[in-house]
Formats: sequence, C-alpha cells, structure tokens
Amino acid sequence: MDAKDLRKLLENADDKLYIFASRETLNQYDLTYQELYDLITDFLSDEQKLKLLDYPHFEKLGPTVKERIIKLISDTNIQLQILYDNNIIGDFNNWQILNILQQTNDDVKLQILHDEAFIKEHEFTDINLQNIAFSLKDSAKANLLYDRELVKDKLHMQNWQIAKLIIDIPEEQKIEMADNYELESYLKTEVIQTICNSKKVEILLEREEFDASEKISIISSMETDQIVAFLKDYKDFCKQANIHPYEITKNLSDDKQKSLVTRLEDMELTLTEKREILAMLNTDVKKSIDKTNLPEKYKTAIDLQTTQYKTAIVVDLEKNLEDYRGLDNLIKVKPEKFTENEKHKFLQLCDICPQMQIISNLDLVEFYSTASEYKEAEEWISSILEKIKPEYSAAQKIAVIDNAIGRQISYAPDFGTEAFDYLDSRALWKIISSGYGVCNGIAKVEQNILSRVGIESKLVSSGTHTFLKLNDIELPLANGETVKGNTILDPTWNLTAHRFGGKPNNFCISYEQARQNDMDEGGKDHCCHKNDEELQDATLSLEEQSLRKLFTSVGLADKDGKFPIKDLLERSKVLHETYANNPEQNINAQFALLAEVCPEFAMCQDSSMSILSDVCLDNENLEFNKCTVSRVYEKTDEKQKPILYVYIDSNQLGEKFYFADKCQGRFVQLPQEEFVKRFECYEKDLEKNNGIRPWETNEKQTDTKSLANSSGNITIEEAEER
Repeated sequence: MDAKDLRKLLENADDKLYIFASRETLNQYDLTYQELYDLITDFLSDEQKLKLLDYPHFEKLGPTVKERIIKLISDTNIQLQILYDNNIIGDFNNWQILNILQQTNDDVKLQILHDEAFIKEHEFTDINLQNIAFSLKDSAKANLLYDRELVKDKLHMQNWQIAKLIIDIPEEQKIEMADNYELESYLKTEVIQTICNSKKVEILLEREEFDASEKISIISSMETDQIVAFLKDYKDFCKQANIHPYEITKNLSDDKQKSLVTRLEDMELTLTEKREILAMLNTDVKKSIDKTNLPEKYKTAIDLQTTQYKTAIVVDLEKNLEDYRGLDNLIKVKPEKFTENEKHKFLQLCDICPQMQIISNLDLVEFYSTASEYKEAEEWISSILEKIKPEYSAAQKIAVIDNAIGRQISYAPDFGTEAFDYLDSRALWKIISSGYGVCNGIAKVEQNILSRVGIESKLVSSGTHTFLKLNDIELPLANGETVKGNTILDPTWNLTAHRFGGKPNNFCISYEQARQNDMDEGGKDHCCHKNDEELQDATLSLEEQSLRKLFTSVGLADKDGKFPIKDLLERSKVLHETYANNPEQNINAQFALLAEVCPEFAMCQDSSMSILSDVCLDNENLEFNKCTVSRVYEKTDEKQKPILYVYIDSNQLGEKFYFADKCQGRFVQLPQEEFVKRFECYEKDLEKNNGIRPWETNEKQTDTKSLANSSGNITIEEAEER
C-alpha cells in the first residue's frame, strides 16, 4: 500500500491522529518523507502536529524530521511553546532553530529578538539575529525599527542595514525612520528613491543635506513624465545645485531614455542641454533613433561615442572639432602621451571647449585641470624647452628644467589648513598655471617635462614625501670626465633655492646625502626620503664644484660658479649693519629688498617665508622676543586664501604686525587692533598651538615659522649660500 491508500483511510477516519500515533499502521504503507509531511499538513491541526512529537516512532526519526513537522505549524502560541521546550528542540543545533524561526510568524520572531536569555542559550550571533530581522514582513520591520535600542545596541545593525529595513517599511514611515536613525545622506537617498514622486520633489526642494550626485539619483528614480516636468519646472533648483539634465538622464534604462527622447522638446532646454542628453544616451537607444528629420546638431551629438562607464564622450581629434562645441561638460581627456600632431589639434579643441576637463594621473588617481590651464601650462613648458640647446647634456637639461620649476612654482601656502584643496595641488597643468603644488604634484610636473627631453625618471615616496629617482644618469665630474649611476632629484626641496637664485642642495644627490638632509638641527630624523628598497642603489652625487660648473654652463650661476642669491645675502647683511641701531628701519629695508629681488614674493608665500626666517629677519642686530613668519587669511574671504604675515615682539619696538599685500607687492604694517580685526589664523594652525595665536601669549621666545620645512630651507654659512 502507498500514500494514496493512506489518504483514503484518513479521509474516512474519525480520529485521524490515532492513525499517525500507530506505528504499526504507518508501517503498512510505503511512504516517502514528503508524502508523510503532505498528509500531516492536510489532516492534522496544529495541536495534533505538536502531539506527534511525543510519539516514540516520530522521536526516533531525528531532529531533521521534527524540524520539518514543526515548520508545518502556524499557530503563534504553539510555535513559541515548541521553541521554549527543550524536550522538543534539545537536540537541535543552532541552524535548525534558526530555520524554524525563519518559518514562524512575525510576533514570534519579534519576541525572540527581545529575549536575551534565549539568544544566549542558543548562541545566536549578530548575523543570525539580523537575518531574522530581515525576514520580517514590512509592517513588522517598522515596529522593530521603533525600538532603536534593540536595533542599534542588541542587534548591532550598521546604518546600511538599517536603510535596507527602512526601504521595506510602509512609505509614510520611511523618512521619519531615516531621520530618527540619522542615516548618512547617501543612505537617505536610497530610501527616498523608493517613495512617491511628489514626496521626492518636496524633499529635494525643502532639504539641503544632499549633494549634487544624491539629488541626481533621486530625480533619476522618478518616472519619465515626472523627470520631464521636474526639468521644466525647476530649472533654478538644478542650476543652483549644479545639476545638468544629462546627468539625470544618462544612466536611465533604455525604455526610460527612449520615452524621454520623444519628450525632448517639452523640457524647454537649451540646445546645448539637449545635445548633452543625446550624446550621453545608451548605445542601443541611439541606434533606435530615426535621425532622418533631426537637426544636424542633434545628429552630430547622437553620433558621438561614450566611454565604457559613460563618464564622458570619446574625443576623436580626426573629426570636425566643431562637433564638440558646447559639450565641454562631457569631455575628459588625458593628453600626456599625445604626439605633436595630436597636441596641435588638441590645443585647437581647447579654444572650442575651454571648460573641458584635462586629466593627469598620479598614484592611479585622476586630477583635473581646465583647458585654459592646460594651454597656459603648455605655453610655459614650451618656453622652457626652447631654452634647452640641442648640444646640452642630460645634466644640463635637468638643471634648466629644475630651476624653471622653482621659479614658477611655490609650495602650496595653504597646505595643512582647512582650506587646502587636495585635488588642485596635484593636477599637473593646474599646478603650473596657479604656481602652487605639493611634493608629489611638483615631482610629477618635473617628471613630465624631463620625459619630453628624453630623460626618464621615477616617482619615489617615503610615505610622507615624494621626489624623483634618476636611473643610469650621466653626471659631470670636476675634471671634465663623466660618471653614470642612480641619483635623487628633489624638486620640491629645491623650490626656494631656485626662486631666489640659490644653490639647490637637493639636486642629483645620493641616498646617503638625502637622508642626512632629513635630520633637523635637533638631530631628529624626519625620514622624508627614507625608502631603502627603492633608493639603496642611488649612490651617485654631484659634488659641489661640478654642480656650480654645471649651473654656470647653462647661465644659472656666474663664471666663478657663484649663484645669484649671493647679491641678496650681501645686501641684506649691509642693511643689518647700516641700521644696527634702528631695527624698525632695518625691518622695512629688508622687506623692500625682498620685494625688489622677488617682486612676486607675496604670491610665493612658502619660499618667501624661508628667506624671511633664514636671511632677512635672522640677524643678531634684530633682538626679538618673538618673530613669527606664517600665514593668515582675510576674514571676509570665503575661500580663505593664505596671506603671508610677520609678527614681531621686541623690547625696543613693542609688537609689530605686517602682511604681504598681493596687489601692492609690498609689506603693509597695521596696528594690532586693525590686524586682528581683519585677519584670522587657520583652525589647523591654532590646533597645533593649543588654540593660542602668536600674539596672545606673553611667552618670550623666537618663533620663526614657515612651510619651508616642506620645500627645503636656505641656510647661511660665512655669507655664502649652501
């Protein structure tokens, strides 16, 4: 007999449980486990199913069969009774209990989630509990979320998990919960994408916590009709949020894009905005468009290809470059490896699309310059390359290029402040155009220019500083011979020396010398160049006599190998002697000398700080209790651009405040009250000094402060530069 025969018996039996209770009766039938479960489901109540577990022949079937029978029970009270009865589940493992819980109703799950003793007894992990929470129905998830202590402190849910729960709860509770749990804006964005369109618009217009990309995601989640209406009705909102229509439409599904194209004229967009949308459509959507009666401007936009991840359009310099006019927002180009012919055409494109993004890579990260910055930088690079004569050796070429970089670029004066821009200071062409960069960006600039004259170099980092390693380079000896080897070139630490015509102390030096330069006056090793693995073979160094002769050969030192800074040093010394008894006149004369020698001193703040600290204001005739050379910003300047200032406290002069006026190109003295009212120290600088401004302490000390630690100090020895 089989399951069909048993089913007939059960249909006619008054006491169906009795049949299951009889092992002898069941043994007469050839049943599979599944057939047994089906019969139990069809003929027994939940109370009867529970009684089965007391019968020895069911008990002997083991935990797996008992688990399956328990899962057939739907009554909440019985489910709880089973879970708390160790006589039934005592031989169940952790996973079997969890499997049973997954099948129970929400009331049971919620009770178990609150029962710390049960959780501890069965050794449920956070992941176990979180899985139970996610298995709840939507309304139950909402009830769970109201218990913040349970969710955060007992279930230990992360915000991204909480957001997943919120997405499933009824719509009217979603925003409330997202706010209650203080979700990050990107997680709130995911929640908002699941609510009705009218509520999305309301949130976009009323709340300011979302960035442009999050707002785009919310708008893109609307239906096509709503997107069209939004772009038409809320143009000012999009403009203020810096949202372009194509950013909303480019990642839509094919169906939504096709629908949107048919409504293109309904959105009251500019020609450029329409062309941007068409250029960034999905490939299959573009193929489906009938271009027969479209305007030519539309056709050329549709014909443009996009990059793999639709971050930009692909620029073909062989095309009619006018096809790209107005599409600046869609163009991102990496021109570092362009041929001369490609570069010539690309410069034309820069005039057509002046706002396109020019990419340079550094440590696998992309940094952006504008077309105008690229053009300005390339013109400057060309002017430097024109100075390099065909007969110049590699060492001479390096000398010209390293010197030119020092005269053009200064270390970012806002480095280490809250106003510092990580991106701008590392974008190759932006650094040249702005005149500001940091070590790895500056090293990248020099590497790029060296490569154009056939000199290969490698960026090397110590972890805190970046510079160049030159492999198999040929350097001149004093006796006229040459030697080949690996050496170190640190363009950042040469900046100040080159700006003021000094001898570059970090030009083609050995690893040993570079490590010696890492030691400060107190003997502390700052490990700026420490990288044994990369640099242990950098043993070649250019001795001083050869270096002077090299720089003389390219017109950067006089016939005797003296560097131009000698004039500044001598004139500063004379002023110190002349005004030995008149410190105020001496200070003003030193400032005037600085402005004469370096008219742009107020713009190359870092290098100027070094000269002021090490030369102009460093003399025994100037007896200061304190002398601070540092940076402040004007309180009315939203961008907080750094301004070079000098604060002096002396017994003879009292307290003096000077700032470098960029427009006038000179130092201006202000009374303390006016200086403090007009300028402020950066928060990051204050943190380093326990919140105390230099003029707010009576501590008597010499306090020369400059960023020159980053770009190399000029030091004085016997009135000669080193």
